[in-house]
Amino acid sequence: MLKAYSIIKNLDKKACEIIRNNGIQLDISNSHKRPDKEGLIKLLDEYDILIIGIEDEFTKDMLPIITKKKVIATLSVGLDHIDRAFLENDNVKIINCQNSNVLSVAEHIFALILALKKRIIEANDISLRGENRRNLSMRSNDITGSTLGIIGAGKISREVIRISKVFDMKIICNTLNPELHKDLKKQGIEFVSLDEVLSNADIITINIPLNEENRNLISKEKIRLMKKTATFINTSRGELVDMNALINYADENKTFNVGLDIDAENYKDILNKKRNNVIITPHIAGVTKEAVERMDVEVANRLVEYIKNIK
Repeated sequence: MLKAYSIIKNLDKKACEIIRNNGIQLDISNSHKRPDKEGLIKLLDEYDILIIGIEDEFTKDMLPIITKKKVIATLSVGLDHIDRAFLENDNVKIINCQNSNVLSVAEHIFALILALKKRIIEANDISLRGENRRNLSMRSNDITGSTLGIIGAGKISREVIRISKVFDMKIICNTLNPELHKDLKKQGIEFVSLDEVLSNADIITINIPLNEENRNLISKEKIRLMKKTATFINTSRGELVDMNALINYADENKTFNVGLDIDAENYKDILNKKRNNVIITPHIAGVTKEAVERMDVEVANRLVEYIKNIK
């Protein structure tokens, strides 16, 4: 019998049933602490399957412990917490969540856009102080009819496109392989260069996974291409952007808005003061109650499907 271990102590009950009902022994952590590197190595040695989260890092030097087939199932879309050497090793199968939080992230993107354009946070602060709308630093804006620039054409971007139609937006998109997205072209999506997205869009959202090739993709030079009245949203990874340059641009141009859903603790020195044109959330877009439940079940189903196919 294959043995699985979930580092996630509150794995959804339905996900547990799916795994156990398919002949896999499942042990679940009862510790409030995540295992350290030595703990992960020990688990890799003892179990055939590990169910992990984004906080559990697997580095290249941990790979020698693996001498037989292992499955690492991560409750995340991104894989940047797992060294590429694991992805390329024939003894390791990596399973991730490809669909479960797509809607949740897309909704969060629009929550940030609307909060910034409608000046919700600033207006709330003014109201709490007993002041009126004349104390707003500037008027709010509509988003209907705006040009939306999307970087990436994956599942999250497609959900953003679906929602954006409610606001009658013109959509321009940059992706590495536009020829793979002919269906989007038929919907009227215009594929353009990255520079054109940054220069022409009123609202920009970046929806791509982090890798070594696109780290700091939105550099200081790229940031300077954006309109001084643009709104820039990043719910992916902070490392995709020169964060210092981005916040400096927002400080120089009060009409330039920034919405971030990232690991904020990595940028304490930059994001250490309140700004009316910057909103930060601590990477919560994809972990709504509903999304987490869907992720647990998706991973369980994909895990069981993989095991059945290799038997």
